[in-house]
Parts: sequence; C-alpha cells; structure tokens
Amino acid sequence: MSRATPSIRRGRRTDFTATMAVLAAAGVPVPPPDRATLHRFRNIVADLGADFYVAVEAGTVVGVLHVTYNRRLTTAARAHVDLLCVTPAHRGRGVGAALLHFARRRAGGRGCAVLVHDLAAGNDAGRRLLARHGLQPQAETWVLPLTPEGTDG
Repeated sequence: MSRATPSIRRGRRTDFTATMAVLAAAGVPVPPPDRATLHRFRNIVADLGADFYVAVEAGTVVGVLHVTYNRRLTTAARAHVDLLCVTPAHRGRGVGAALLHFARRRAGGRGCAVLVHDLAAGNDAGRRLLARHGLQPQAETWVLPLTPEGTDG
C-alpha cells in the first residue's frame, strides 16, 4: 500500500457523523446518536484546553485524534492521547503515524514532559505503532468505574 499524507485539521462541530463513522469502522463502541452524545462531542470540539483533530484524505475523514493536557503539581504537564483511531482501510498507510507525530508536536508546544496513551489489551497494531514512534510501556493503569452519581456504589 502507498503511504498517505493526510491533511490534519482541527475537528469541527459538523464532524460528528464522520467521527462516529471512523469509530464504527474501527470497531470502537459508538455511543447512541442522541442529544447527550452530540452535546458531549460539541463540548470536546470547542474545548480549547484539549485538541480534537481529524485526518482527511480526498475530502473524507479517515482518522481522529483527541488529546487532553494535564497540569501537575509536582512534575511538568503531560499530554494524554485519549483517542487515536484510523479506519481499517487507511491503516498501514501513515495516517496513524501522522496523527501521532502531530500530537507529539502539539504536546511539545504546550510544554509537556511526556506523551501518554493507554491501550486496550490485545491492541497489537497500536502497540507496534506506539513503539515505532518511541513510546514505551511504563506503568499500570488502575480503574474504578463510578456510578452516574459519582460514587463507587
């Protein structure tokens, strides 16, 4: 396959349907297309303290990137890749690498000391991509699911 050079641009409110299509094509669970999901998406796109970008080829969104930034009391800020997703038809063509490189540049520009990305177990393609670009597994993530009221129920 040929290497792609996608255009990367800031996500827009109107990218909701395209973003959900990328997630669905990649097998990521897609939330219901209701008002609450649309509202959450619009808040993410409008959040100037985070980055939401899309990779576009031939006018079609083929990848999405969502990065949040955490200021820390005792160490330098860190960038957290919350979502890096590419349609299966565009994997292995440089789209994910371009988005990851973009995230790295943005994080450096914000003074972050590290770029972090949590991967689901069994995501071998993601592991290879991250390793190729210098990310290394370093810690465990411990998770406590909360009830809608915010307690541990």
